Amino acid sequence: MKRKLMLLMTFLMIGIGLVNAQVSKVTGTVTSEEDGLPVVGASVLVKGTTVGTVTDIDGNFIINNVPSPAKTLVVSFIGLETQEVAIKPTVKVVLRSDAEQLDEVLVVAFGTAKKSAFTGSAAVIDNKELSKRITTNVSDALVGSVAGLQIRGNSGAPGSNENKINIRGIASMYASTDPLVIVDGAPYTASLSNIPQNDIESISVLKDAASAALYGARGAAGVIIVTTKKGKTQKAEINVDMKWGVNSRAVQDYDVITDPGEYYEAYYAQLYNYSFYGQGNSAAEANAWANKTMINQLKYNVYTVPENEQLIGMDGKLNPNATLGRRYVNNGTEYYLTPDNWQDLAYRNSLRQEYNVSVNGGGERSSFYASIGYLNDEGIIINSDYERISGRIRADYQAAKWLKLGANVSYNHSIQHSIPNQDTGTSSSNMMYFTSSIAPIYPAFVRVVDGNGNIVIKQDEQGRNAYDFGIASKDYGLARPFLGTSNPLANNQYDQVESIGDQMNATFNADLNITSFLKANITSTVIWGQTNGSNYGNPFYGSKVSVNGELTKESTTALKTNNVQTLTYFKDFGLHNVNVMLGHEYYKTTTKYLSATAQGGFSPFIPEIDAFAKVIDGSSYKSEYNVEGYFGSAQYNYDQKYFASASYRRDASSYFAKENRWGNFWSVGAAWILTKEEFLKNTSSWLDMLKLKFSVGQQGNDNIGAYAYTDLYDLVPTGDFSMGATFKRMGNPDITWETTTNYNAGVEFSLWNGRLSGNLDYYTKKTSDLLFWLSIPESAGTRGYYGNVGDIRNMGVELTLTGAIIRTRDIDWTVSANLSHNKTKILSLPESKTAAMGGFNETNSTGLGGNWFEVGGPLYNAYCIEYAGVNEKGEALYWVDDELELAGAPGKNHSSTTTNPNEATYYKQGSILPKVFGGFNTMLRVGNFDASLSFDYQIGGKVQDYRYAGLMTPNETANGAGSAIHKDYIKSWSPNNTESDIPRWQYGDKYTSFSKSDRFLTNASYLNFQSFTVGYTFPKKWLKGVSKVRIYAAGENLCFWSVRKGFDPRYSYDGNSSITPYSPARNISGGIQMTF
Repeated sequence: MKRKLMLLMTFLMIGIGLVNAQVSKVTGTVTSEEDGLPVVGASVLVKGTTVGTVTDIDGNFIINNVPSPAKTLVVSFIGLETQEVAIKPTVKVVLRSDAEQLDEVLVVAFGTAKKSAFTGSAAVIDNKELSKRITTNVSDALVGSVAGLQIRGNSGAPGSNENKINIRGIASMYASTDPLVIVDGAPYTASLSNIPQNDIESISVLKDAASAALYGARGAAGVIIVTTKKGKTQKAEINVDMKWGVNSRAVQDYDVITDPGEYYEAYYAQLYNYSFYGQGNSAAEANAWANKTMINQLKYNVYTVPENEQLIGMDGKLNPNATLGRRYVNNGTEYYLTPDNWQDLAYRNSLRQEYNVSVNGGGERSSFYASIGYLNDEGIIINSDYERISGRIRADYQAAKWLKLGANVSYNHSIQHSIPNQDTGTSSSNMMYFTSSIAPIYPAFVRVVDGNGNIVIKQDEQGRNAYDFGIASKDYGLARPFLGTSNPLANNQYDQVESIGDQMNATFNADLNITSFLKANITSTVIWGQTNGSNYGNPFYGSKVSVNGELTKESTTALKTNNVQTLTYFKDFGLHNVNVMLGHEYYKTTTKYLSATAQGGFSPFIPEIDAFAKVIDGSSYKSEYNVEGYFGSAQYNYDQKYFASASYRRDASSYFAKENRWGNFWSVGAAWILTKEEFLKNTSSWLDMLKLKFSVGQQGNDNIGAYAYTDLYDLVPTGDFSMGATFKRMGNPDITWETTTNYNAGVEFSLWNGRLSGNLDYYTKKTSDLLFWLSIPESAGTRGYYGNVGDIRNMGVELTLTGAIIRTRDIDWTVSANLSHNKTKILSLPESKTAAMGGFNETNSTGLGGNWFEVGGPLYNAYCIEYAGVNEKGEALYWVDDELELAGAPGKNHSSTTTNPNEATYYKQGSILPKVFGGFNTMLRVGNFDASLSFDYQIGGKVQDYRYAGLMTPNETANGAGSAIHKDYIKSWSPNNTESDIPRWQYGDKYTSFSKSDRFLTNASYLNFQSFTVGYTFPKKWLKGVSKVRIYAAGENLCFWSVRKGFDPRYSYDGNSSITPYSPARNISGGIQMTF
């Protein structure tokens, strides 16, 4: 019996041992390499099984039932690289950031998302990409880098913030379509030039509802999220980046005549043709009359011609005996006439210098990032520049196991000097128009002959160079026909336009780990900005001489606050992962404005209102805007294979009446990684990843400004001590949100171990209840009001490809490209607009051309008369639809022609938006050398080239004399060139170059060499006390090609009726980067 008991006990112990041998216990901690802090909620799985757990608030984990055959743990967390570690009783895991893998982690609404789990459409530009660009305004770095994104109105003015950004088409007809900009979690409406590029960690562009619907009210036009850098838990690291460069004009002017002799020949030709062909005079009579009339009209003759000889000979060429420069006496003073190059006097090559120093580091419980920067960007126009001093400090501190605190505070001070009167019209106050449109025969300065016979620039009463204003009663005694009595070069020398800005951003956040699966976040942001402007018109030259100078002072103060609270639940249930977030956001902005204008200054050196004799104007106002929203989102994935997402937000906007203030916005999405399915296992040798995704949702747009829902009145004086109200604009209390419904379907893929990767997206965006401007008879006391009527749709395709052509230890060469196609369609319009003719015409942004709007038609449908060539006399012809019954309706037939465009028929031209646009770039590393090139492009589309039309127009009367002439005039029809379809070059013709015809509807394709970098990183063995040194050269806006020299279709979709007041700037810089 005793032997049996012993045997039983032996078997029992063996059994227990076998059981214990089948499972074991593993404990460990998971921390982040970036900040050294515990990773809460990291997934820890035994590879090949469903056995696992998640880390607690201290980053710790315990697995009590690890099977004995198991050898490996798989540790993962969103935003961090998944790691496999060997199983040991105690494991310490440090997870690295996924930033090394492009587009792997996206900063999205109120958090981050791993790209593999993301169901929406977004793009990320990280700091490595940004470092290849030299920009003051970081939005310039997005052009050509993000599929579906376009920028219009780019200006080269230092510190400019004039970019108009569109993401996936134009989402509205009358409301603003600017995307929402988020900086470190808070809406940002200030200039992006205030944020130094070196402080930015990444920029995310959210395109569809699944990615942007959580922003509800303001996300219909897309969202741009800017995330600044933060500290890392490591030994303190100091980074220094210094660069110096030269700015110059990036876009050439039109191919106009720049030689004074050739200009006289061109002007003479139109007069000669009028006299010889039009009036039937003999060649000698026509030559004599044309020479005399030319000087009478142009006023200035800058050539010395022998007595009894003509300036232009019988052959139409400049007299070979003529010499440039002419002396003559006026009112007892000997003057010397010679032309100046106005553009050389207006433009310059200027210096750009930038210095940035940052420090980041931390310990076990804290991390910090601090930076200071200085930028001095001189403009390519004399007396324009931008200077910025910036600083930032960001700190995170693990105050307790359950509490992490953070603060991010930045400040910048900027001074911007601008050219006076930045008008975009064709007037003397637009220096760019003036200097590029004046004939090359006119002097900018007044020159005299001194007592020694030397030719010198005359000095005025103040000892300054005297400028020629083309006034008959002064100096030369000649009345310049081109914008006489003005000289913007003089204004730019003595007028002063200055803007001083101060801005402080402060973000404070607290992360509370309530349990291992529940955490809360509280984030509050305050943005304060103060801008003080001063605009001084000098008393010496220009329009303010009669009032002894004029000064306008402006002060704008803006205070913006944003408060967000979120509660997030996250948990793994075996292969199931759930993440649910609830939140609340309240945004408020208050703007105060104060200005005064005074005349009669004491001294140009005291630009203060108190130093002027009379205050002639003053104004002030206060405006407020609030948005409040409640939101929630849910994310689900199964086995990192199937993904689903949903979001909902209820928003209220102060732009609408209380009864219509609230709107509901939502999204749902799904994704499926097919390569994790068994049926695609056989493709693993060449197909790394294949993912399908789909999303749908709704977003809103309230961007029409304040008080459109109520009647507005102007307060005006009714007496010396009383005020009264006058009606200004009708309100509509029933208006509410525009609603944009987004559908997005896409595929993401990676082939041959990442050798080729990319994504393809198809989308459709329908905007309903358009905030439509409804015109009414002005007899009602207003021109119209806003209403919710009409629907439009944008549809498009986006493709992005990246190829790793060579990928070895010493050579790394990648090429990336993207293209986008977008098509607009009007789905419905107000009946009041379409009842008469089935649609309506509306003048576009140029004030010259128009667009035709009809149901079923495109949004930008150019509406103009059509050019029919020339008749047997060389006169311009335009088509007429003789069968047209309703005046003002679009023509369909081309029945007859007319030389009078006012009698011609208007026709629809179809969409003038580009067919395809995008960019491509390449990066190459060979050893320690690196290089990159990037381009952006546009294919198709049309833009009215009003500027070219003006340069190709002969003078109808003497009133237009003195304007620049394009060299293409020589190609015009003549009796000796009857094959040309360019109308004859003849004085007196009224409609030769009618700019509203399709003759000047020009192909808008272009290619822009956007940037390059070339660098060399010194080997570490050469360095002592420095961990990294890199020298580099970089360039921006290097070369631009379009169908016509000087033609830049990027400025506007409608046309270039004006000249941008500041040409885009090219920059070529060299720099050095050091890390200590």
